[in-house]
Amino acid sequence: MHLFDTLQEGTAFGAQELHLSDALMQRWTSLYPDDPPDGRIPAGMIAVATMRAYSDLVVPRPPGNIHGSQRYEMLRRPAVGERLTTRIACAGKELKRDRRWVHFDTETVGEDGTPCFRGRMTILWAA
Repeated sequence: MHLFDTLQEGTAFGAQELHLSDALMQRWTSLYPDDPPDGRIPAGMIAVATMRAYSDLVVPRPPGNIHGSQRYEMLRRPAVGERLTTRIACAGKELKRDRRWVHFDTETVGEDGTPCFRGRMTILWAA
C-alpha cells in the first residue's frame, strides 16, 4: 500500500501504453459529439491517457483519496491510431492544514518518442 509516509519524491511508477484506436475515438465521440474527429485526438483525451496510467500504475492506493487538481501542457496533439506511453512519478508531497497532498508528474510520448504532453496532478491522500 502506498501510504503518505512511505511515498518518496522522485519515485517512478513505470509506464502505461495506450493505443489511440478508432474504437477508443468512437467511444469518446459518443460521449462528446462536439469533438469531431480531425485525425488528431481532442485535447480532452489527455486525461484519458494520464488517468489510466495513474489508476493502473500507482497501486495499491488507500481508499478515500480525492483528486484535487490537474494541469497539462500540450506539446503536440497525437494522431488517431498512434500508441502513447505515459510515465508517472511522485513529484512531491506536503502536509497542509492536517491534509496530506501528493503531487504526481506525468509525461506522455508518442510511439516515436516525441513528447506529446506533460502534466501534474494533485491528490488528497487518505492515509
